Amino acid sequence: MLNRGPFPCDVHRVAEQCGIRILKPDQHYAAASSGRVCFCPKTLKRIGRAYGEDHLRLVLRLIVESEGNAGALQMEPIAAVSNVVLSGLVEIRADLLDDVDLEQLRAWAQVARPKLCSTTEAMTVALLWRFASPDIIMPAPSAEKIAAEERRREIMRKSRANAKRRRLKAAGAAAQHEISGGLTG
Repeated sequence: MLNRGPFPCDVHRVAEQCGIRILKPDQHYAAASSGRVCFCPKTLKRIGRAYGEDHLRLVLRLIVESEGNAGALQMEPIAAVSNVVLSGLVEIRADLLDDVDLEQLRAWAQVARPKLCSTTEAMTVALLWRFASPDIIMPAPSAEKIAAEERRREIMRKSRANAKRRRLKAAGAAAQHEISGGLTG
């Protein structure tokens, strides 16, 4: 089998190390009630090949070793937790997801997400907003950026004023031409 990513990754071995069984999606209803079962091997392969076995192992352990999330091994929670880890905005620690119900967050994200946003993206944003401070996610602009924005606004204001002056001058010249044309005709 060809490995199409930059990292070789045996997802079955990584899952086994984390105490997770990987089943095919068509076996979902047979083992739906048991925890630590994953039905999205393609997602695991995609993440493992893109970022390596260590990253995949960290993501899976963050999920299954947190309180109440061992059953949240669906595509969206796995990808969202991977995105949070990759963001570098959150300090990764073993109890990171203990206070988060990933299955409930997934249900919320499926209902609340905007039309141009996937469930995974909505979950990622919600997790980042919860764990990273708003100052990190949306940093305040620097003094240089504020000054540049003020200069841009001033240039736009002057440009609009000049355009208005030109329109008035052109309208005045046209009116003057009509008046002078009416007297000579």
